Amino acid sequence: MRVKSLRSGFSLIELIVALAIFIILTAMIFSGLSAFFRFKTVYGQEMLLQQNFRFAVDRIVQDMRGAVEYNKKIIQAPSNDSMGESLQFYTSEGKLVEYKLSDTEPYKITRQVDAASPEPVTEEIHQLVKLYFVSDGKKIVVIIVGKTEYGGKENVMSFTSLVYTRNTGYPSIP
Repeated sequence: MRVKSLRSGFSLIELIVALAIFIILTAMIFSGLSAFFRFKTVYGQEMLLQQNFRFAVDRIVQDMRGAVEYNKKIIQAPSNDSMGESLQFYTSEGKLVEYKLSDTEPYKITRQVDAASPEPVTEEIHQLVKLYFVSDGKKIVVIIVGKTEYGGKENVMSFTSLVYTRNTGYPSIP
């Protein structure tokens, strides 16, 4: 009489195949999670930069609405059809307002009225690289350049906004 042996457990081949499938699935899950967290970090940096930019542009627009012709010039710098790193104009009270990027890292956009010390318009932004103003005397294009970094990869981005002066028809800067 033959006794049938009952086989219990897994063979070595079955165990290796199951382990390989488990490793592949685990790698796919971690890869997906890594991509998600990278996206979340970069997105957070971009949102911080964009929120500060919008706040700064809103502040510039608010001041520009009160800009007036003063000594035949509404905008002191940059000159006609040029790009500069600061923006100067006169308010209705005759005060000179200047917007520019701070000189030290981490950068922030500052606003200076007359000879007073500059006040920050935005918080310190590690992602902020440059701030430009382009003018033709009646309108200003504000350009902010920033960069995000994650895992050694750099992503450079820019935000732009067109600002019109309420009081059009002022002469251009000579």
